[in-house]
Amino acid sequence: MLIPPNDRETILSWEQDYEDVLAWIESVEPPDYPWEINHELARQGETIFAANCAECHGTYGGDESYPEVTVPISVIGTDPVRLEALTPAHREWMKTGWMSRFGKDEVRLDPGGYVAPPLDGIWASAPYFHNGSVPTLWHVLHPDERPVVWRRRTEGYDRERIGLEVTEFDEVPRSVQAPRDRRRYFDTRLTGKSAAGHLFPNTLSEEDRRAVLEYLKTL
Repeated sequence: MLIPPNDRETILSWEQDYEDVLAWIESVEPPDYPWEINHELARQGETIFAANCAECHGTYGGDESYPEVTVPISVIGTDPVRLEALTPAHREWMKTGWMSRFGKDEVRLDPGGYVAPPLDGIWASAPYFHNGSVPTLWHVLHPDERPVVWRRRTEGYDRERIGLEVTEFDEVPRSVQAPRDRRRYFDTRLTGKSAAGHLFPNTLSEEDRRAVLEYLKTL
């Protein structure tokens, strides 16, 4: 789409198609969690979420809101490679092209962090973080327990920890040498794949984390 033959006029001629696709995307509702939910525990989690998470991630249910907060990298502490990949010069160039609708949309030259995403359907969108480094919501809520290396076991779903079923490792097994086989292992020690950061759950008790995890099933 962005190759040289597709000049400004060509791309603008597709504008209505883009708007139609966007309208369809915005009409899609997140799927309901298909398994059992402890609704009493989820209600407790909603209160805890509102007090600790909603400022960045928004509110849900009857009074929905999404603040679109940019959290400084010094605060969120997640992997910075994606943020640093685009220099201010690159972002300045983006202001002139399709990515900003040829100057109609604001482009922040130095965002300084990541936008906290909305969490609609979050139970169904593993793995987590912008680089997919965290396999389950349980691991999001337990920063100190995140695996160094993990591999998805099957196409199954972890109903206890809410996310991918994985096997955890301290390192990629030495017997795995072929590049195509090593790619099956997510190694958080590699550049751009860190699972660090988002340490806010460490302020919660274990009971509170369980309640928040149950609440996240309802979004």
